[in-house]
Amino acid sequence: MGDGSLSQDEIDALLQGADDMISSPGLSATMESSQSGGALSPVERDTLAESMDRAMGVAAPSLSAYLGKNVKIANAMVEIKTAEALRAEFNKQYIQVGMGFQGGINGKSLILFSMNDAEVISSLMMGDETGAPPAELTEAHQSTIQEFVGQMLSSAATQFAERLGKPVNTSAPILSVVNGPGELKFPGAGEMAKITFNVSIEGIVNSRFYQIMEMPLSSSIVKGLQPQMGPSMQPSYQPQQQMMQQGMQQVGIAPVKFPPLGEGIPSGVSGNISLLLDVPMTLTVELGRTRQLVKDILGLGEGSIIELDKLAGEPVDLLVNGKLIARGEVVVIDENFGVRVTDIVSKDERLSKMT
Repeated sequence: MGDGSLSQDEIDALLQGADDMISSPGLSATMESSQSGGALSPVERDTLAESMDRAMGVAAPSLSAYLGKNVKIANAMVEIKTAEALRAEFNKQYIQVGMGFQGGINGKSLILFSMNDAEVISSLMMGDETGAPPAELTEAHQSTIQEFVGQMLSSAATQFAERLGKPVNTSAPILSVVNGPGELKFPGAGEMAKITFNVSIEGIVNSRFYQIMEMPLSSSIVKGLQPQMGPSMQPSYQPQQQMMQQGMQQVGIAPVKFPPLGEGIPSGVSGNISLLLDVPMTLTVELGRTRQLVKDILGLGEGSIIELDKLAGEPVDLLVNGKLIARGEVVVIDENFGVRVTDIVSKDERLSKMT
């Protein structure tokens, strides 16, 4: 038209072109690349990092018990790397432990420790309180590192299983010493997810270790653990003309009405704490504890006696979600054991055990 405005036919043509672009195969392929095992999007990398942080956070307490030292694993950082880039990065001496997952998530992964960190961990597990690196990394030392990684990833698998509601199993760990990049045994070809963890072992180690995942495994974790999108969350694309028409429709607005606060809340209970009253919690009765060396544990068999750190007749500990809340004495109720509470742990004592 001569005045510079568009005719209705020209507007319709532009709108049709926009619809074609939105429904183009290229855009669909980009949106679904991660579902087919391709490179992870930034959001999916964040999901993977958060999932691994939580999994390693669950594994840390059991590793602390193994070493007799406080272990912290945190700050997972995910990068996508090719095998060539990984070989160029890991060009020193490392300990590599391969281990796979089956069940709710599936795929192979590789754990890499620097030689010095691996030696310190093996020394601690062999009973050396100082963590001094051994003169030689013997088969016994290597077995303890395998056990350490196996315990770490088994705990992670348990956490995955709880979140997924499906069983997750792990394969037996396979360890080897890497003297150069050519000896690295990556779990896949092409691009892989490299996850860097910060690890600290009470006053001895402040370092990093690495987990290399094949893309099917990282995609499996992301797909299984990220929040599922319901129908209301699914992205929808509408022709621009239809959206413009919808925007012109009048929208009725009504004030939001809330029920009066306090209805249904028992007397003496404030806020929304009543919502927590039916949350299940794990109550554990602990008879006692002890520490043993790996060689002593491996030597256990039928008839072995383990001496605990409590005397006969001392009250047992009652723990809720792993926190000490009371003490009591063991009783027999019909054919079952029970506990009679004799002492409630004070607030000051609970706080002192947290520090």
